Amino acid sequence: MKAAIIAPDGSFTLADHPAPVGTEGCALIDVRAAGIGPTDLMRARGFFGPVAGAYVPGGEGVGTLPDGTRVYFGHSAAPFGAIAEQTLVPDAEVWPFPPQLADDQVIALAISGTGALLPMEEAHIRAGDNVLILGATGPVGQIALQIARLMGAGHVVAAARNPEKLAALVARGWADACVQLGTGDDEQALKAASNGGFYVVLDVIYGPPAEAAMRATRPGARMMSIGVQAGPTVTLSLRDLVFRSHTGVGTGQRPAAERQAAFDRLMALAVDKGLTVDTALFAFDRAADAWAAQAGSPHAKVIIQR
Repeated sequence: MKAAIIAPDGSFTLADHPAPVGTEGCALIDVRAAGIGPTDLMRARGFFGPVAGAYVPGGEGVGTLPDGTRVYFGHSAAPFGAIAEQTLVPDAEVWPFPPQLADDQVIALAISGTGALLPMEEAHIRAGDNVLILGATGPVGQIALQIARLMGAGHVVAAARNPEKLAALVARGWADACVQLGTGDDEQALKAASNGGFYVVLDVIYGPPAEAAMRATRPGARMMSIGVQAGPTVTLSLRDLVFRSHTGVGTGQRPAAERQAAFDRLMALAVDKGLTVDTALFAFDRAADAWAAQAGSPHAKVIIQR
């Protein structure tokens, strides 16, 4: 079969690869579409440990079972992944979804959506809360803005670096205001947009912007951090943290049943409330272009279609 291959040196190619063979406890899936995310690139670069041998990348996708059932899947059995004609996936990671949803939206709302939904739920947003989404223009941020609205947030602010994408979020009604990061004093800019201080911050990027965001909160605030695109560390004084909480939230490591329950809630929001994400679609023979697009920090979920 044709598949994307990551070599031990991290290089990406599209080539022939042995097809998976059906195994007890796993589902053999014909892939229709595959998603690429930041963790796929991090794995290829050795962030999670040395790349011991060639493997097929792609952490999630949509495909069909041998009986034709259309399903979402994640966490393929090594060395298989989603960017291939076929993959092999543990049964616990194969989930049905509403038939009216398009493949790209299902993929875009799955891992990215879980990364937004779980920390937003754990932050216990109350009606009228001032909410900041830090790193708002990417897929996780887009979903988080909409979820904040659905949870009753009163004043929602989007913060990121791209001014055109930020303006588009406000125009769509997903945010009440926006802050362009990296153009001056982020702390003062966030405070000016905070309507008196943020109660909840979903932080997708960490680093110095997260420091500025924490200082723009009010007592009782909850910051939930889930990504490190702007840096792996923050420096905050005890004074910055008094009467505030800062939680590092993990989602992908949770049990399959917990992640599937979150996935089901996201699918229901897509059907009933119109929850949606911007996607960038690539044909299978342009998989290398899709990989490069993800490396460019896209403002849309990168999807490869077969």
